Amino acid sequence: MPANERCKMKIINATGLDFKELNEEIRKTDEAEIIGLEGQRYIGCGTEGKKLYLCGFSGNGLGSFMNGGEIIVYGNAQDAVGDTMNGGSIVVRGSVGDTAGYAMRGGEIYVQGNAG
Repeated sequence: MPANERCKMKIINATGLDFKELNEEIRKTDEAEIIGLEGQRYIGCGTEGKKLYLCGFSGNGLGSFMNGGEIIVYGNAQDAVGDTMNGGSIVVRGSVGDTAGYAMRGGEIYVQGNAG
């Protein structure tokens, strides 16, 4: 991504935020880099058309019920990545836990590392 495009992106510091507060911030923007992840669950749950770059490790249910958009994780993700996902893509540049793509109806999940 060109530097000038990255400068337009919202940066959200997830340190100390619970998943509800974090998802409220995500809903306010179309594209964000999320730093300081500490295992918050349900990140990007039910979103559509968002582009999220996650730095750290995400908790259970990453991208659940997602209806489009893209999530890229620079780290590991816990269980149930893309649970009941309808569309979009999730890329994990690490490993994922159990049941990735469980009940998934559409979209794509790519994992660079291992899966439970």
